[in-house]
Amino acid sequence: MWALDQRCFPRDIAYSRQELEYHLRRKSAICLVAWEGEQLEGFILGHPEVRGFGHIITLDVDASARRAGLGTRLMRALEEAFVALGCRSILLEVAVNNHSALAFYKKHGYSVLKTLRRYYPGGLDGLLMAKPVVAQNSSASNASNRT
Repeated sequence: MWALDQRCFPRDIAYSRQELEYHLRRKSAICLVAWEGEQLEGFILGHPEVRGFGHIITLDVDASARRAGLGTRLMRALEEAFVALGCRSILLEVAVNNHSALAFYKKHGYSVLKTLRRYYPGGLDGLLMAKPVVAQNSSASNASNRT
């Protein structure tokens, strides 16, 4: 996973082994992984937080697997896990110059809450993005699946 993260992000933004290990070892960690045979194609890592929100730590998809819906499937699965745990909103951070990620997140209903000045190494600003989520009524959901 660390090697994939290194390929997906610039060196100064990618997680160190220790940082990634820290997030993975947290008791609340949710990590969903996608494999094609023995090839790791992608993963998403997040944590439900005490105040009723989910926090996406990273979404990594190998360049060879992009634009095939894998990122969307990973994102939706983590969002569903957060909702099942009672989260009411989901937060994430993204670099201001990561235009493809910004477009992806906006397409999935995330909006910018604020600019995080000098959030990344080298003084690069980040954006805090959020999406409200609500648990679906299971009986209404079941009824719509039968029609």
